[in-house]
Amino acid sequence: MMQALCALMILLGLITLGVAALGLHALVRRRWGRGTTLGLLASAGGVVCGALPVVLASAVASGSADAAQEAQLLAETLATLLNCAAAGLLALPLGGIVALVSLAFGLGSRR
Repeated sequence: MMQALCALMILLGLITLGVAALGLHALVRRRWGRGTTLGLLASAGGVVCGALPVVLASAVASGSADAAQEAQLLAETLATLLNCAAAGLLALPLGGIVALVSLAFGLGSRR
């Protein structure tokens, strides 16, 4: 089960990082609207990559009977899933920067 969750988090992180890279490409090509949209999508994907491991880890650890064992399982699961989601977490600030720069240049070019 943990391998499938890690594979899901890696895939989601790589997709999110790919969207951020496409937003950066749109920024270089001076496609301000597309850059803003892709940057916002990458930022949203980064937030999901940060929040989803917490939800999944708590769901995995909630079936444990002992509180100490549940806490240890929660910590291990969360650490593993956050390591798998690293690419998506990198896309969060990159997407935000791309969105802000695209929005600023897009609004500036209309004047």
